[in-house]
Amino acid sequence: MLPTDWIVLIYNFSILTLVTLSPGVKENRSFLLATHLFLFLWVFLLVLNTNHRHTRLNRWIRLWYPLLLLLWFTPEAGTLHHTLFSRNFDTELLVVETELFPERYYFTTPLSLTPFSLELLHAVVLSFFVLLWLPAWMARKRALPLVREYIFVLSLVIFSHFWIGIFLPIGGPVSIRSQVIPDGSIFIPAAGFLTQAAFRGGSAVTSLFAAAGVTIAAYGGKLFPTARRLYVLWLFLLLISTVVCSFHYSVSTIAGVLSGTVFLVIGRKLYEKTV
Repeated sequence: MLPTDWIVLIYNFSILTLVTLSPGVKENRSFLLATHLFLFLWVFLLVLNTNHRHTRLNRWIRLWYPLLLLLWFTPEAGTLHHTLFSRNFDTELLVVETELFPERYYFTTPLSLTPFSLELLHAVVLSFFVLLWLPAWMARKRALPLVREYIFVLSLVIFSHFWIGIFLPIGGPVSIRSQVIPDGSIFIPAAGFLTQAAFRGGSAVTSLFAAAGVTIAAYGGKLFPTARRLYVLWLFLLLISTVVCSFHYSVSTIAGVLSGTVFLVIGRKLYEKTV
């Protein structure tokens, strides 16, 4: 078993337990149980098959499957947001938001920007989904150990924030996007569709964009040292974009940076102890 296998299995078991025990899961309980039991079996078979047959395809799947499983785990986490609490905690969070940021940047700033500027900021949001895997894929041959560490840490960060979203669900300012964001032509509708499809309208007190962005920037700078400043600039633009494009409150983005940094440090230390 590799460290990443364990992080996937532990998360899969935690969601399986939630689906089994939570009275909030009423629809599709049997389907979800069957899916997570299948994932247990599939991961174990993948490990056994890879250990016995060192083919290129097996090695490729073993390396990248945690990121591929995000195609299932991410929208699933959105649908499970109200399994523990039947309501969002936006009211409580907005008390903090208006106290710290009375300007309400998620509402006022997009109204003052041109459609072209908003298109560019939405392009930054979309770049998150590309940079999630592209730098690691490009560096896989010359820096495979570091790529494996990145996938482990990124998985820990993302899975942890899925659970934060389940324990402290919020809707975020997405509901007001139609009032402050123009229809756009390319990046605005694409970002709106992709984020809705990925997260199913669910969000967390801590921004997953910000938390995972910290990990992407940290390891992107390690994988490509000459581009380190560009990754810092990209992270800065991403944090601004999540608020200005009305995907997150300002406090959620700041909380995401803090929680992402904490889990980044924890993930690195855990990985060092398990390899």
